[in-house]
Amino acid sequence: MLSGKSLKHGRLLAAIIPVFALLMGACGDLDIAPGPVLHNVAIAPDVISPNADGLADATEIQYALRRPANVSIYFEDAEGTRYTLRDERRRAPGDYSLQWGGVIDEPYVLDNEGDPQEVTSHVLPDGAYTWSIAATEEGAAQQLITGTIVLTEGATTLPTLNNFAVVPEVFKPNQDGLRDDWVSVSFYLNTDVESLLVYVLDPANPDLRYFIAEQPGIAKPTERGYHDYRYEGGVDLNAEPPPDGNYAIVAEARDAAGNTVRVSRPLVIEEGGKPRADVAGGEINWEGEVNRVVAVPLDGKLCFTAIVVNEGTVPIRTSGPWPGEEYSFAENSNTLAARAEDDSWFQQAGVWRFGINFDTTGIDFPYRWAVGRKQDLEMRLVDGVEQYYLMPGQRGEVSGCIVIDEEPPVGTTVWWGGLIHQNVAVANNNIDRITVNVGAP
Repeated sequence: MLSGKSLKHGRLLAAIIPVFALLMGACGDLDIAPGPVLHNVAIAPDVISPNADGLADATEIQYALRRPANVSIYFEDAEGTRYTLRDERRRAPGDYSLQWGGVIDEPYVLDNEGDPQEVTSHVLPDGAYTWSIAATEEGAAQQLITGTIVLTEGATTLPTLNNFAVVPEVFKPNQDGLRDDWVSVSFYLNTDVESLLVYVLDPANPDLRYFIAEQPGIAKPTERGYHDYRYEGGVDLNAEPPPDGNYAIVAEARDAAGNTVRVSRPLVIEEGGKPRADVAGGEINWEGEVNRVVAVPLDGKLCFTAIVVNEGTVPIRTSGPWPGEEYSFAENSNTLAARAEDDSWFQQAGVWRFGINFDTTGIDFPYRWAVGRKQDLEMRLVDGVEQYYLMPGQRGEVSGCIVIDEEPPVGTTVWWGGLIHQNVAVANNNIDRITVNVGAP
């Protein structure tokens, strides 16, 4: 028979044990599950053909942990070269499973006949490998379980982007019409791939990417063949380009098996931005204008003066005819250029000009002038050619005359000014419309 003291101790233990069990269960760090930390390890099937044909492309790796541990998974070939799939990953207790298709994410540089490319993922060569799963819990020795897996008929041919070229490497996306206005990215893809991406990367902010759409070509996207990309910094879409600075043009090709190749070339962005300009106050000083009407006798002149302001953040390129030039009524900017024997006065993509138009002309803004006098502009020598720019915040004076040396077509009454960004858009139209009476005394 138990004594009263023994009964008292028994009742006390009965009360303490449930409380202790409750405390232990509530504390996640106090896991005392018995047995080895790593168990239930299996890799099946043990023969795979990682070639994306849908048959035995991958194996399932399974394991379980009784307690928290750092887990590594790696493979070794016959020569002892190690390929790591997981390296000291912290894992909580529980069951784990992952699919592995023979791909290892261990980057290396492929010379590719002097055209270096970074292989970021690749299918291991065919052969027998020793697999190892290692688990290390704090304060204990590492537990290691190994086995063998065979890879056969694997897709080990890497997708390469041959003759990768970025032209130019200094890029000025400001729609001035010169060759540095856009970037050409071209290469030859040696095989069909599952995905093909080309983008601009800011090394200081690698999570931000500016993707580039491919130009239509013979080879469709992701197909083997020649690929060509054109990048204008988004200015062609009426958006601001990335800020000026140092960037990289990156292309990534990934095939269905998981082989991934990455190519990168430097790119510098300078003077990038959407060009913007306006006529100061939206006003043109029409000579002789009274109450919105100008009277011009036949053989007389319709003359004007205006001020153009660069309201953007980038220089805008301009070219003659220079302020002060006179047109005859039947001339246009191209015929005037031919008469003056100055090729720079002809229509040029990216050039800004101030224009005068009237309501019965068959040509959009036949009379055009530079958006400032030479003394208002900055001259730059580009590829041996003088180019003139109205700089941000600067003002250019424009003036000129049209000699009305013949009767305008019937119904010609309304005249106005505009700013033309040639081969891009009429940036400002219908500026300061007036009525011109020709033949008035």
